[in-house]
Amino acid sequence: MKKYIALFTFVCVLFLGLQTATAQETPEIKAKYKTMALEKSLELTTPQVKQIYAIYLAYEKGDAIENPEGLNIARKKISELLQPKQRHEFEKSFAKEKARQEKIKSVRG
Repeated sequence: MKKYIALFTFVCVLFLGLQTATAQETPEIKAKYKTMALEKSLELTTPQVKQIYAIYLAYEKGDAIENPEGLNIARKKISELLQPKQRHEFEKSFAKEKARQEKIKSVRG
């Protein structure tokens, strides 16, 4: 019985540790993940990757996280860096995301 209690305690501590580690993502890590996702979906060039990472990093470090306008500003800056085909795909992905968020709001609200 003691072994089961010890095992259960270990598993609980393990899950709590994973939650804490996940919650501690730095702005740098968040910016890198977002940049990598765009790099993969839009086939970005190396200079584009560097510039987009800088935009996302500034966004993540700033107070813009609570401000929806900050995200719109970052999206606009990124859009200006893209080629026409990339820009079209980028804008299309945001239209899908916006529709998904609206659907979530309507279900909750």
